[in-house]
Amino acid sequence: MTSHFVTAQEELLDKAIVLAAFIAPIIDMGGNTGSQTATMVIRAMALGQVALRWRDFFTVLKRDLPVAVALGVSIAVLEAVLAWTTKGIGWDVVAVVGLSMLACTVLGSLFGILLPFAARAIRQDPATLSSPVITSVMDLVGVFIYFGIAWAFLGHLFVD
Repeated sequence: MTSHFVTAQEELLDKAIVLAAFIAPIIDMGGNTGSQTATMVIRAMALGQVALRWRDFFTVLKRDLPVAVALGVSIAVLEAVLAWTTKGIGWDVVAVVGLSMLACTVLGSLFGILLPFAARAIRQDPATLSSPVITSVMDLVGVFIYFGIAWAFLGHLFVD
């Protein structure tokens, strides 16, 4: 599904081919962040620090969300600065790269919190389910986010 969606963005990629260079790092960051967060949640579950309760879910969310946002902002700024200095691209593409990195990082972390709780709720082992599902979901969601933001910032390229 991801490859079909990327292929459908041919018109946008024709106008701004540099966007193709950032697909992998942006969607990888979402999957990596989600997997790491899920690992921390699963560990807390295994140690009995977190149970299948709404209170525990919101405690983990409250603790992890600021970390995810800080990581997302840091990586987004770094990626945007590197994109601008090494690729010589305009601010519109820099904004697309930075905002997409931020969104994918935070959303990946949110999935990393949610999925272990969801797996537990349906009586599945979170350790065997979380990482592959998070990676697959973030691949698809990541390209939706990336190209959605790209269309929002670069749609002016298609005005004749």
